[in-house]
Amino acid sequence: MAAKSTDTKNMAGEVVNILEHFPIAEQAPPSKVSFSATGAHFGEVVPDAEEEPVFDRAARKGIQGNIIPGFRKDYQYFLFYELGEISAAKRWLQWLAPLITSMDDALAFVRSYRALRDRLGSKDVPLKATWLNIAFSCGAIAKLVSPEDAEAFGDQSFRQGLAERSGFLGDPTAEKAEGNRQNWVVGGPGKEADVLVIVAADDPADLAAWVRKIRGKEDEHGLKLLFEQQGEALPGPLRGHEHFGFKDGVSQPGVRGRASAAPTDFITPRYLTDDRARLFAKPGQPLIWPGEFLLGERRQNPEDLYASADPAGNFPKWAARGSYLVCRRLRQDVRAFWGFAAQQAAALGVPPEKLASMLVGRWPSGAPILRVSAADNPVLGADEMANNHFLFDDDTRPSALRPMPGYPGDAHPQAGADVLGQVCPHFAHIRKVNPRDSTTDLGKTGDTLLRAILRRGIAFGPPVVGVKKPRPKLWKQERGLMFVSYQSSIEDQFEFLVRRWSNSALQPNVGGHDPVIGQHEAYGSRERFIDFPHGRKPARIAINAEWVIPTGGGYFFSPPIEAIAEVLGI
Repeated sequence: MAAKSTDTKNMAGEVVNILEHFPIAEQAPPSKVSFSATGAHFGEVVPDAEEEPVFDRAARKGIQGNIIPGFRKDYQYFLFYELGEISAAKRWLQWLAPLITSMDDALAFVRSYRALRDRLGSKDVPLKATWLNIAFSCGAIAKLVSPEDAEAFGDQSFRQGLAERSGFLGDPTAEKAEGNRQNWVVGGPGKEADVLVIVAADDPADLAAWVRKIRGKEDEHGLKLLFEQQGEALPGPLRGHEHFGFKDGVSQPGVRGRASAAPTDFITPRYLTDDRARLFAKPGQPLIWPGEFLLGERRQNPEDLYASADPAGNFPKWAARGSYLVCRRLRQDVRAFWGFAAQQAAALGVPPEKLASMLVGRWPSGAPILRVSAADNPVLGADEMANNHFLFDDDTRPSALRPMPGYPGDAHPQAGADVLGQVCPHFAHIRKVNPRDSTTDLGKTGDTLLRAILRRGIAFGPPVVGVKKPRPKLWKQERGLMFVSYQSSIEDQFEFLVRRWSNSALQPNVGGHDPVIGQHEAYGSRERFIDFPHGRKPARIAINAEWVIPTGGGYFFSPPIEAIAEVLGI
């Protein structure tokens, strides 16, 4: 059953009306909650628990901080470089290495921030920092170290690079298409970067000063700047949201491990006190062994969700505790997304916001539609102990949490089982990329943990949602997402999520393509579809427009900090 078409004469005006009166502007602020500064788990230590790895000070000083715990700064800058004369480039790395932010630096700041936030009872904390990380392409490693070391990296996707894998990801093959690699602003043929430098800051002036400092070394060290991009969190009530207006980054995995030998000094804060404390850091946040994100660490065992598996060894020895970095510059066409939502909502007789939220799997506030299916609930969306607590195939039961001053508890409606995808459709973005407890095309639910990635992206460009009477000049400006993820295998994690699940109408479960990031390239066709739950039989809706368009990026490797000066820089 296909959805009926509707008159599009007034659709442009309907889209503007939706965006001008976007509900996010009316959200209530989250309640003040005191969270632990140390991240310790205050319940009893499980006596038969497999001991989680300890990242001592030396290890923490070596791991780059955007991997763990992540920068999460409101202002970021991306510099894509091509290396020139190699001896000059090595001198640049010697200069840059002491400036690189480690896991130890970032973790100490985060813990101090939390402690001060709790004492003040406010998120307006007078602590600021400016951080820097770096990553290298496979070609750069061949130039700086040796071709043999570059080939020693077992991830084929990394060795080939993003441009070579573009068609494999479903990017347009027609050369005139904006998303075709030939038209990328960076990362396409002849524009592939050797090095990516990421600068992040709490203050835009500090960010600009650091960028000037780095750029001031370009001529001296033979660096060619291929492209630069500033990223910035959206302003006001849109902070933490992406350009379509939906809260982003709600669902992140928790990394297992401790910051010291103290038995409860966990890297990822622990809040549960019931039987799920062994598997989840907080409600809905699964704990995953660090080898899924750091080379050489123990990996996740899909047979036993708590147990670990042997570490991988398909990389040069100096690369241990490094991570593969995927960067995709994605332009977002806000008008196309909301135009589709408005048109199809009119045909189906549902509100546009409801239809758009079913495409995502969450309401704009971040509240999961499985917990509140009728309308958005900003209080739930702001509740980090509840907004990710749900399953797909089973009823969700309440969690037992350690006491947190100021937190009234999760009194929101619990999610019911939705095996058939009637509430959160199988095509919904959050269900496509994280099937949770659902059985997938791979069988075991535990295999889903092996596909997890650490997302560290940030928006770029001016917002249009919530803007009263947006002018044509504003519409013409680019906006989108600098997508960044860290993983121990590009092929088995990032690419798997994109090509095997998001781009497929049949996997991980039947129901259509991922309408947010999914692409489909079959015999030149870009058409996708979703099977929208509607009455006795789903309505098959064709998606002919593109609203997330790849415009650049690269595959990189973020090495341990000591290797930058001692291996790549000598």
